[in-house]
Amino acid sequence: MDNERESATSAATATALIIVAQPKRPSFNSAIAEEIERALKAQGYGRTELIDLYAEGFDPVMPPEELPRKFSFDERTLGYQEKVLSAGRVVFVYPDWWGGPPAILKGFLDRVFRPGIAYGFREADFRDADAPGLFGEKRFDVFITTDSVPDVTVSKGEPELFWPPALVWRRNILEFCGVTRAKVHVFWNLRRSTYAERKAWLEGVAARLAGEA
Repeated sequence: MDNERESATSAATATALIIVAQPKRPSFNSAIAEEIERALKAQGYGRTELIDLYAEGFDPVMPPEELPRKFSFDERTLGYQEKVLSAGRVVFVYPDWWGGPPAILKGFLDRVFRPGIAYGFREADFRDADAPGLFGEKRFDVFITTDSVPDVTVSKGEPELFWPPALVWRRNILEFCGVTRAKVHVFWNLRRSTYAERKAWLEGVAARLAGEA
């Protein structure tokens, strides 16, 4: 039994899930996702899977009856929950829209990161939906592109440490779900970036993923 558990844990750790929320194709976000997939395979992840929320037609709107019962009957949502649970590493890629992710990604978090999946207890009664985060064994990376310019006056060289959208990910989402290994990667001032800058960013994706979180 112990060997079976160790094998299951190893398999989960070796599985990476990439979730992209960008309707435009091709895009710099899709290029980032492709680099992430290549890098994770090179870093030893035996299986990588990419979810393109727009291409797959995910419905981000939570039905009224889904909220009080704390789980979904929607097959796509249930499938996404299983994929997140089986992954040892989860990576999000999206453009910053109005200081947050596109609505389709916010809806993904609303419907997929539910009690019994991301926090609470993995039991049928979900007796305490606010109790502990369940993603403590996973690593998360969040790649955000933005037209915002970094405020270097408050960051000592790491403006993403104080940028509100990044703080929401770290404090309100990932820490609440028990995540202790997480990194938010921000590509600043995308609209005014040069081809050489974007090329360098893509070439640096592997190093970002290999860094400590």
